[in-house]
Amino acid sequence: MVKLAAADRLLAVALPLFVAHGYAGVSLETVRREAGVSNGSLYHHFPRRADLAARLLTEGMRACQQDITDALAVPAPAEQVIRTVVVAHLRWVEQHANVARWVYSDLPDEVLLAAEPQLSEDGRRYVDAVDGWLRQQAEDGALMRPSFGIAHALWLGPAQEFARHWLRGRSRQRPTEAAGALADGAWRALAPR
Repeated sequence: MVKLAAADRLLAVALPLFVAHGYAGVSLETVRREAGVSNGSLYHHFPRRADLAARLLTEGMRACQQDITDALAVPAPAEQVIRTVVVAHLRWVEQHANVARWVYSDLPDEVLLAAEPQLSEDGRRYVDAVDGWLRQQAEDGALMRPSFGIAHALWLGPAQEFARHWLRGRSRQRPTEAAGALADGAWRALAPR
């Protein structure tokens, strides 16, 4: 068995604790003790609880965005890609439910501020990739071309809202079970008129 590095152990222990008890309900001491690391190791990697929570957020968001941009990289007709991205996103949510719960949660300002530099950098790369794909598809006549914000909301907004309900236990239908209908809606919303 491979032993995880201290930072990885801290992250692995912190995620389920934060999801179960909320950010305010988990101390660094609890995470340190559960991870079995020294105080020095904890504070070397994560000087503040906000730094630990921010790292979980940025890594989770990056993984989610990567799943979407990977689907864009596959050469296929626009309709297939629109549908594939919705399905891939909902599969990612289902397979990484705790990470998704953290990414979708309302986090305190101190966590968002700690995550800001990395979120901004990753977000720029994501927007560039997705907007570039949308722009090219619109130029080719394969999609209508509203602004990036509207196109992204029409494409993934309903799937993300469904995921939020499922993650909070408000839907018995799993995301992958709803993916087909949500992919149909996304395509109808973005198909050329």
